[in-house]
Order: sequence, then structure tokens, then C-alpha cells
Amino acid sequence: MSIYLDEETTSLHADIGILVCIGIIAPDGKMKFFFANNPSEEPEIIKRAVNFLKSFSDEKIYVWNTSFDVPFLITRAIKHGIDVSCIYDFKFVDLCKFARENLRLASNKLDEVVKFLELNKNLKKTGKDVHRLYLDYLNGKGEAKKEIIEHCKDDLLRLKEVHERMKPYIEKWEKLAFRNNFS
Repeated sequence: MSIYLDEETTSLHADIGILVCIGIIAPDGKMKFFFANNPSEEPEIIKRAVNFLKSFSDEKIYVWNTSFDVPFLITRAIKHGIDVSCIYDFKFVDLCKFARENLRLASNKLDEVVKFLELNKNLKKTGKDVHRLYLDYLNGKGEAKKEIIEHCKDDLLRLKEVHERMKPYIEKWEKLAFRNNFS
């Protein structure tokens, strides 16, 4: 069984931006989204998401680029005085690292790998749009929240499809050189 994790943030830098949405596909296939309805809710979504992940501590967590998502989460937790050191016990598998080490593509961005595999993805919205959408949401445009969550959902589903499409290769790669680091 597998877990998939994606985060939506207002910046690429955790000292400037915040976590807006944390999306997870649980082993049963159900999706869970933790959304900060305002910036002051960021600590709560961090706690709730990490506690949710703790309930699956024996499962692998597939992420696209752990060197972004995991350090961002840790940095924001430290900012708020939240202990998420249990995150080091989780078994992360970085599918971006797999692509970088095993595929010869022009780009290892999730959107580009999805295009290469001819998977269906909404490419009209990207992570770069999240900051503007979140500001829109905070300024009363309720549909912007839905757009952020839909983007996170789309990324999660594509992450799962990429994993499933390349599963035999990923499983061999994991056995040869399992990585649980964030570099």
C-alpha cells in the first residue's frame, strides 16, 4: 500500500512563504486535504497532516521532490514551535529523484514527466499560481480555494499514476539504493 503527499505553498522559500494546502492520498485511496483558511491556521494544518501520516508510519510516502516538500514542512513547523521530528521516521520515496537518476528527459518536473507519459493533467494551473490564488481567496474569492485544492488533487493523482506506470522500475531502484533523504 502507498501514500502520496503534495504541498501547495506561497513561495519556494519557507522563510518567506507558508503552507497553504497539504494533500494526501491514503493507502485506501481516499484523499485528505488540510487547508489554511487564513495564514494563522498554518500550524494547525501542519499538526493535523503529520498526525494523519503517523497513522500510516509503516507505509512508504511517495513525493515528487522530497528536497522541497519535506524541508518546507520542517521549516514551517520549526517556525511555529511544532515538533515534527517524527518525520525522519517516515519512509519517503522521491519519484523526482527516480526520474532524474533513471530517465533521460529534457526536464524532470512532474508536469513534463506527465506529458512524456501521455497522462492527462491540467497544465493551466501550476504551483506558481498558488500564491496569487491564495491572495484571491483571502480577499474573498471563495472559488480560489477550490482551485488550489483541485491543483493539489491533480498533482496527487498524477503522482500516483506516474508511480503506477513505472512501478516495476521504481521497486527495483528502491531495493538497490533506497533513499530516505531530502537532498
